[in-house]
Amino acid sequence: MLIENIKEAFQNLLSNKMRSLLTMLGIIIGISAVITITTIGTSIKSTLNATLNSLGGNSISASVDAIYPEDDADWSNWEYPKMTADDYITQDMLDELQETYPDEIAGFGISAYLGSGQIYKNSDKYANVDATGTTKEELEHMKIKILRGRNLTKQDMKKEKRVCVVSDTMASYYFGSEDPIGQQIIYSGSDGYSYEFTVVGVYEYNAAIFGKQDTTIPEKDRSTTMYIPATTANKLNHSETTNGYTYISVLLKTGADQKQAETDIQSFFADKYAKNEKWQVTTYNMSSDMGIINTVINVVTVAISFIAAISLIVGGVGVMNIMLVSITERTKEIGIRKALGAKNKAIKQQFLIESVVLCLVGGIIGILIGILFGFILGKVAMLVINSYYSDYAGYIIMNVHPSVLAIILSVCFSMLIGVFFGSYPAKKAAKMEVIDALRYE
Repeated sequence: MLIENIKEAFQNLLSNKMRSLLTMLGIIIGISAVITITTIGTSIKSTLNATLNSLGGNSISASVDAIYPEDDADWSNWEYPKMTADDYITQDMLDELQETYPDEIAGFGISAYLGSGQIYKNSDKYANVDATGTTKEELEHMKIKILRGRNLTKQDMKKEKRVCVVSDTMASYYFGSEDPIGQQIIYSGSDGYSYEFTVVGVYEYNAAIFGKQDTTIPEKDRSTTMYIPATTANKLNHSETTNGYTYISVLLKTGADQKQAETDIQSFFADKYAKNEKWQVTTYNMSSDMGIINTVINVVTVAISFIAAISLIVGGVGVMNIMLVSITERTKEIGIRKALGAKNKAIKQQFLIESVVLCLVGGIIGILIGILFGFILGKVAMLVINSYYSDYAGYIIMNVHPSVLAIILSVCFSMLIGVFFGSYPAKKAAKMEVIDALRYE
């Protein structure tokens, strides 16, 4: 009986195609709007998560911070402590940390600034650079592309080698047609000290990382970053107390549990600084901020989806209206069926199923249109990024996919609309008197 009613419902839809389509229009618009909005919301979340993870989300920051007084009374006599040599995070600590948790830690991101200075050959050949100590893993994490030569290595770090990786823009201007790899350069710092380095690599200057170059400054005067081993920078830094780092990024291996890794890192440094009464190491995980961002996106998506879903009420009223018209047109058919023994329940079921089928078909069409719109908007967004923000395009991992939960809820909601707005017409049809129905013209 149910299958027969469904078949009959589809036959009635096909017999009045235009009327059925116009009736479903409100449902189609409402559902497609909801699916489009949820697809955009889900895609934004997925894109943000994937992009930030690739740029730094899969890491944990650790910094040396002063221990502040817990009681208000102690603040009056408290002074910010001065760091001594024993208060820094040392390279030995980092080596021990990686050995302790080899399955979690891939390496460390370190920025040990040596200073700004100049590489000088003669009055026409010079280059302004910022000498920064770092690690091989940090350059890889930053997605620095090595165009020629090689990256920094662990051996460079371990042996505190005086090697450097320079930008392609600096190499092009300073070395010209010469091969920069293996060339000896003299770096003269603003502190008055000079050091000799060997160029081992040339990286691509990317505006997405370093910012667009100021074209108002002559090319020979533009400053770029020269990367050297972090241990070398520390050794050459003429400070009596600096023998380590105040800030590091712990780079995690793919698939490592961030929360567990953060707990392990906190525990490690808590043990190392247990006897230090003035300084401690605190950690920060970007995933906590991502949780807040995702929550905001979810709230906005739900709010806008709810507003878009209001159009479904209009669509439901249209369904009720057309079902009432259909009952009026088929009054004699109802009378004949009742005369042949059809019960009120069967008549009610027939028209209720027609209403549900009408809304369900409209809902499915709306879902397909919504998914299509979502993918089109994703393609348009990527096209805009490639056209106007090409420097950043390589760092954005665009993920466009509809929300499965939204699709399931939309199908169920479509059927619910059919039941709700089809109940009154179905009851009206079921309550018709046989004689009145047969006499109706």
